[in-house]
Order: sequence, then structure tokens, then C-alpha cells
Amino acid sequence: MNLAIRLTAAAVLALVSTACTAAQPPPEPVPELSTIKVGVMPTADAAPLFVAIGKGYFEQEGLEVQPVIGTGAGALIPQLEAGTVDLAQTDYVTTILAGGHGKQVKVIAETAQAGPTSYALVVAKDSKIESLEDLKGEKVGVNNLNGAATLSVTAMLADAGLDAEDVKFVERPFPEMANAIAAGKLDAAWLAEPYLSSSAARGLVRAVPDVVPGRFTDLPTSGWMATDEWRSNHPATLAAFRRGLAKGLRAAANRKEVEAVLPKYTKIDAESARDVSLGAFPTALDPQRLQRVADLMQRHGYLRGSVDVRKLIAEP
Repeated sequence: MNLAIRLTAAAVLALVSTACTAAQPPPEPVPELSTIKVGVMPTADAAPLFVAIGKGYFEQEGLEVQPVIGTGAGALIPQLEAGTVDLAQTDYVTTILAGGHGKQVKVIAETAQAGPTSYALVVAKDSKIESLEDLKGEKVGVNNLNGAATLSVTAMLADAGLDAEDVKFVERPFPEMANAIAAGKLDAAWLAEPYLSSSAARGLVRAVPDVVPGRFTDLPTSGWMATDEWRSNHPATLAAFRRGLAKGLRAAANRKEVEAVLPKYTKIDAESARDVSLGAFPTALDPQRLQRVADLMQRHGYLRGSVDVRKLIAEP
């Protein structure tokens, strides 16, 4: 091979090498934290997080995620503010109220939407309560006061001609609600999956008919939140969490993946997991969809005025 040919070949090789290098994206920044604690509610909504942990998606991003179980967003926000957890699962009602009270928290990712039967107002199977009107003066269990559960029950009561003041709301963790009803400590409860289907299968509860069937279908139920200070101090950690969670959300579209993780953090058995009624696990935040929650809150007196939920969503 003469010199001209060798020089031409070398030039071509250099161009190809440069093109390949230019086509590769730069490496992601290393997370500021190698381990984070994440507050979660032990419901089906949290399944994508546990799918991501089990499949090593966070580990692939250089991050170890340690779940911390809480009863609801109302209990987790104080932990978030105190720094005992880095991120937390939230119901959107609690987050919107927190923003309205000046708390510096933002939604960083969505995780679940309600399905037709992923939540329900239930009573004991042999209860004399047959309709929403029969709830007047009764004790109704919710996981946190002034959260998504109380708003949901309030909306149901309103369409049945009752006010929230017509019942007594009592805080009780989701896993304890069915047994509390059976023991007569609660007259009714707003129950989430997987406890809804597993309790019904054991003959402990039945749903109270809603006068507006499917009222909560596709309503955003929970996402993930962080304080503004934490986001500012840990942008690479937040980005790594979002990437790992996104993989978990995509994997959770396969029902079998969700069924596999539910027994690990909700303590239901594998057979019950197969009967759980699931909603959807969206992979992106939709402000228009989330606005439905704020509008529902305003309609039932949770907000004094309108709220633009876009102000409560953290930048990507």
C-alpha cells in the first residue's frame, strides 16, 4: 500500500471514529448521594418503585433506594421537611394543600391513576348500611385526614345529599381498615388496593354503591415529591431517581411484574395479588390531568380559589 492510500485510509478511520464518538451521549453526572430514603404508602400505587428496586434499575443509575413505609402523604411531608426521607410518595390532594400553605415541595414524577375499582368506600359484609345516605352519623376510616381519601368520600357524600360534617372521619392505616370494620371500630372506610380486593375475598367487606359509577377512573392518585431545597442540592441524584423510576413505570405495564412485588411490601399473599384491580402507571406527568384533582378540591371547599397545578410540578 503506497503512502497516499495509507494516508487516505487513516483519514477515513479518523473521521469514522470521530463520528462514532460524537454520536454517543455524554455520561450522566454521578449522583451526589449513593443512598436515599424514599417514603412510600403500602398500596398498589407504589408498585413501580418496588419493580425498579427489584430489577436493579436504580442500581444501574448508581443509586440505592431504601423504602420507608408511611400511612400517607400527610404523615410523610413532615419527614420530608425534616430530612428523615429524601423523597416521598404523595397523594395529590395533600401536595396541592401543602403548596397552598406555602410549603416548599414539588411533584417530581407521577406514578399512578385510579382504575374503575382500585379504590372504594366499603362497609362490613353484614352491615345495615346499604347506601351513601345511610352513612350519616357513622365513623369512616381514611388513611390521612384532609387527603385524597377524605376528598373522595366528600365528593361521594355530596352527590348523595350529605356533607363531610355528616360523618366522622377517623385516621387508620390502610392495612388495618378491614379488621377495624370487622371489629366494629369503624362503620365504613375508604379502602385502596391491594387491601380492597383481598378483604373482599376474605368476606370482610363489600362496597357501598356510588351514585356516580366510575367517578374516579383515570384520576391521578399519587406521584413523588421533593422539597425545593433538596432538589437544588441534589440535581444528579434526582435525575438518577427519575431515570430508574421511569424504567420501573414502563416495566409495571406488565401486570405480572406488579403481582410479583405486591406481597413483598403489602404483606398480602401471591393468590390475592393476582386478584388486585390495578389502575394505570403513567410514565409522564400530565398537568391537564392533574388539574382535575385541583378542580375537584375547589368544588368541595378544599381550596378557596383556583390553583394552577403547573406551579407545583418541578422542572424535568
